[in-house]
Amino acid sequence: MKLKNLTWLLAAAALSLPLASCPLKPTACKNKQYVSVLKEQVVQLYNRGDYIGALRAAKDAEACRPKDAELYYWMGLIYFKREKPQDAIEALKKSIAIDPKYMESHLALGVIYLSLQMWDAAIDQFEIVAEDDLFPRPWEPYNNMGWAYLQKGDLDHAAESLAKAIRLNPKYCPAYCNLGELYSKQGQSQKAMESYLKSIALCPDGYARPHFLLAQEYGKLKYYQQACSELTKAARVTGAPEAESAIEYMHLYGCPVQFTGQ
Repeated sequence: MKLKNLTWLLAAAALSLPLASCPLKPTACKNKQYVSVLKEQVVQLYNRGDYIGALRAAKDAEACRPKDAELYYWMGLIYFKREKPQDAIEALKKSIAIDPKYMESHLALGVIYLSLQMWDAAIDQFEIVAEDDLFPRPWEPYNNMGWAYLQKGDLDHAAESLAKAIRLNPKYCPAYCNLGELYSKQGQSQKAMESYLKSIALCPDGYARPHFLLAQEYGKLKYYQQACSELTKAARVTGAPEAESAIEYMHLYGCPVQFTGQ
């Protein structure tokens, strides 16, 4: 599972607010609504992909409220999107230092550690989140732990974590995709394909990874027609990290490449 497939853990719903930048005035911080508006702008700008604008608004808010755990959480996400993982880690650690119970920062920090292949550090963060009874999406840290264990080669702990994620949310498609990868590593091709198909059934649109991995299983069995079909579906998901790899496999398997842009 590529890092970009984890980014749904870092997303938030866009808020309907004006996008105009608010100039910072000496008396602005005295207005309680000022920082709230800035923080809401950070979220909306982030979700629109304007990371520079979001960071500018976050820094203006920081000048007024330097002890805001949520604000540093968003700064961590922004730095991560700008491919500055060390700055992201620093911001998220500030968030956690301010409020150790702010679980979204622990979760995001774990995702960034995954991107750096720091598996043990990532697992430590996910365990903190998983142990919090008030965290509303416990399947996410268990799924991420499962994938981290999978990358370490600890298949037993990976299976345990992924099974827990699925029990907590039987409709969470990424966990089935990761479970398929686990079965593939164990040489259980049929179970791997069943898990990928389950993942696809739960998330039929915009999720390229199970299509790509399913194609690889078909390729192992020399079912090239089925493999080409799945590779085509993966390649058509705009922005997916597997799309480029899918194109390479399509050429390898002799699949027709007929869609626009490839």
